[in-house]
Amino acid sequence: MPGKIVEQILLEDISKDMEDRAVIRDSQHGFTKGEMCLTTLMAFYNQMTASVDGGRATDVAYLDFCKAFDMVPHNNLATKLERYRFVRWTVKWIRNWLDGHIQRVTVNGSMSKWKPVMSGVPQVSILGPILFNIFISDIVGLSAPSASSQMTLSGGVKLLKGRDAIQRDLDSLEEQACASLMKFDAECKALHLCGGNP
Repeated sequence: MPGKIVEQILLEDISKDMEDRAVIRDSQHGFTKGEMCLTTLMAFYNQMTASVDGGRATDVAYLDFCKAFDMVPHNNLATKLERYRFVRWTVKWIRNWLDGHIQRVTVNGSMSKWKPVMSGVPQVSILGPILFNIFISDIVGLSAPSASSQMTLSGGVKLLKGRDAIQRDLDSLEEQACASLMKFDAECKALHLCGGNP
């Protein structure tokens, strides 16, 4: 119970710092106070209907991080918190909270050696979702995330250069994710919207 109280205090501190520094982008809806799936859908729907009503064909790509919360490297998260100038003791507490965990795997009765856990934020904790949002905030700059671990990327495709622009954005997202030691699921869903699209 005392740990949850400390997490709640830290959450309030981190949330205030995030607002002061504009760490989370307006397009980030998932795990964000006052935002939810419905606000994401409404924003996306408004953007897409305006595009189609205006006679513009639009391609939409849906991306999803692979094992999103489990993949966040602890050192990279702490580095990003420092880069965003969070209070030093907050960063130190989060480092201590994430460090010191070990794990092993059992398969058919055989056990591996214990290994330190070097990545992952607990999704069921009070702090896990907000730390994940902070971690991916620089990755999602090009897209409009539908949730924190999912992203939607769209653009006009009337001309070949529109398709090229979407591909460049997808390539850039992939590069940013790889640089942060994250990756997207191999399966990317796409949708083509236009007035005559069945």
